[in-house]
Amino acid sequence: MCERYHGGGAVGALLTSSLVAESGAFRSLEREAASLHLKYPARVVTNAELSEALFQLAESHPPGELRLGLLRAAYAVFDHPRELEGVRRLPETIPLEVLPTVAMLRRCRGSDALSAAAHRLAGPHRLRGTPTREGFLTAAEASRVVAEHRALDPRQLRGAVHWHTRASDGAATLDAMARACVRRGAAWAVVADHTRGLACVNGLDDEGVALQKRAVAGWNRRRGEELWLVQGLEVEILEDGRLDVPRGARAGVLLVAAVHTELAERRDQTGRLLRALEEPGVWALAHPRGRLFARRTGVRANWEVVFAAAAAAGVLLEVNGFPRRQDLDPTLLALAREAGCRFLLASDAHHPRHLSFEETAVALAARAGVARSAIFNFEPLDHLAAGRPDLAIP
Repeated sequence: MCERYHGGGAVGALLTSSLVAESGAFRSLEREAASLHLKYPARVVTNAELSEALFQLAESHPPGELRLGLLRAAYAVFDHPRELEGVRRLPETIPLEVLPTVAMLRRCRGSDALSAAAHRLAGPHRLRGTPTREGFLTAAEASRVVAEHRALDPRQLRGAVHWHTRASDGAATLDAMARACVRRGAAWAVVADHTRGLACVNGLDDEGVALQKRAVAGWNRRRGEELWLVQGLEVEILEDGRLDVPRGARAGVLLVAAVHTELAERRDQTGRLLRALEEPGVWALAHPRGRLFARRTGVRANWEVVFAAAAAAGVLLEVNGFPRRQDLDPTLLALAREAGCRFLLASDAHHPRHLSFEETAVALAARAGVARSAIFNFEPLDHLAAGRPDLAIP
């Protein structure tokens, strides 16, 4: 066990020497607490608290093996599906050289003790949080929220929406993704590969759209009774709010409009989003804020105005369940709910195993108090273009 906890190399030696004293101090405190026969059980730290402590601890150290190991440990805790207080073994993806640190921090009794321990282990830089990590659910939190809100049961979702294939930046073929949707119990699904407007991915041009349209039709001829496929496109909202797909090329395709540029701009981008909502054929606004965990908070906008415009136009708002996106977050979701918006729960899957991310979207909606009737994925296929006579879907 000691070999498992004390990794080799300079990093392991550094941590081992510093943690021997720390672990001794912790054992002394635990014996003292036990001798007091406390009336109430001490609170243990959650995965959210532990992962944030590890993120801050990593960022307090200069670039190197130690910082990288702590970052990997932080993500391992953040992504673990169960609270670590209820498991015997720590996640195997935690690097060996930082396993003693994680084990020690997990034993802290409450956030104050965790903060004190993190400060003792901090590097030369000050411990501090960041807005780019705020408002995200850990995997364990998402699982708990879903379990507590039975009205929004992921197993009853009929539509699997916004996933990618090899035609753009996905890792699997259209058929492989569709078969995975079938295994998850979906009745209909909307593929939404990128268009050419997003320069960093190999998006679809006109020929690619036509080829995929034929592939979708082929699937529906063969297996449409199991799962009906609909072609969508994740189209780019340009800087002026126009879309990168000409109006004449939008027929028969569900447009999922998204912002991928100017995301770090401090200027207000309400006008850009309002202009996009006015574009013909827009079915949904994808990951509206454009935030990304630990990297950016996303665009600035007057969200009350944007949500009111989306509700008036009948454009669905996406709740993106990709764990590093979680966009919209519960706070903005509640605001959109008050504005009368309807929602689309999306996995933004780039691999078959990512389709389960729609459960995170369910958790976000549940946390915000969104009613089942306001979520489009629970509805049958024939409601796909309900209230939108401008959408000509085959």
